[in-house]
Amino acid sequence: MSRLTQYLVIQFTRDSLALYLVAAFLVWLTQMLRLFDIVTAKGQDLFTLAGQAFLTTPPLAREIIYICMGIGLARAFRSLQQSRELHTIHISRRMRAIWSALFVFSLGGALLALFISNWAEPASRKAAARWSAEIAADLLGRTLTPGRFTEFSEGLVLHIGGRRPDGTIIEFFADDTRADDVRRTYMADSAIIISGEDGFQISLRDGRLQVQPDDDRYSEVAFARYDLAIASLTEPVELKNPLKQRDSAAIVLRAMETQKFPPNVRRELHKRMAEGLRVIGISLLVAALTAFPHARRKREILPLELLVLAMAFAERATSNFAGLSGNWGYYTGPVAMLVAAVILLMWRMMPKGSSHEIKAAP
Repeated sequence: MSRLTQYLVIQFTRDSLALYLVAAFLVWLTQMLRLFDIVTAKGQDLFTLAGQAFLTTPPLAREIIYICMGIGLARAFRSLQQSRELHTIHISRRMRAIWSALFVFSLGGALLALFISNWAEPASRKAAARWSAEIAADLLGRTLTPGRFTEFSEGLVLHIGGRRPDGTIIEFFADDTRADDVRRTYMADSAIIISGEDGFQISLRDGRLQVQPDDDRYSEVAFARYDLAIASLTEPVELKNPLKQRDSAAIVLRAMETQKFPPNVRRELHKRMAEGLRVIGISLLVAALTAFPHARRKREILPLELLVLAMAFAERATSNFAGLSGNWGYYTGPVAMLVAAVILLMWRMMPKGSSHEIKAAP
């Protein structure tokens, strides 16, 4: 790698990294404000709040990494344009250094995006879920008073008859109205708190589950044992995808062991792998727009930052919409950016002007 290539890589990385760190810090602060009920309602300390906010940051950080890289690259080329360094590179025919630096920069960003989407994000989701279960178990043990109905969370009322010396709960009752379309009521003669692979759970013994949908069709199921996740008692009722808490290597190994690749597994893997191509696509497209010098003195009609944001949002919307029709649809946006970048580069590198045949006068 030549010194010029190293210099350009540093310029590209410095602007992108600074923007990414600022954006990640703002995301972390936003998550702290969103999860502040951990301190106010759940009685936890600030360390727990900061840790939970940190663990919920990777999914959002993955969403913005390619935007920060595109904006950082555009700013770096604009600085090179203003300092006339970009003109010097082109005049001295050192364009190879630009493409080498762009290759290293985009490849490094793609590997980082793939690392976050395939390992860091699933690991953080799993750790956050386990930590949330521990918080919920602690909250459950501190707030439930025998013989009193307690609103454990909004729309959820709990009641216990008492506790035995070994910690077993007797006469457990829970009325869950958090869902808009169904009401669930749990009743059990006894219950104990257990810890398993999926976190802390309340193991209900010898009870009944009553379900009443919004169409008033009542149903009741008797059970000898029913395990209820404690974390689900403190969070809104929603459908959760367990694949999001597994890294890609574990997903592939499990699929190979079972000799089955369900559609949801393929969809999740395609979504994760598209992140790397997305970084390469936006880097090449921004370079096609800004890597060539010009003599314009007027200010841009549309700032480069807004242009990159518009391209990123358009690409994300296109990919998500196309992904509904098939797994390969998640690559639609990145491939479109790559195609647009190649066409634009071919046009900008095409010799300007045309040669005319000059005929000698008789």
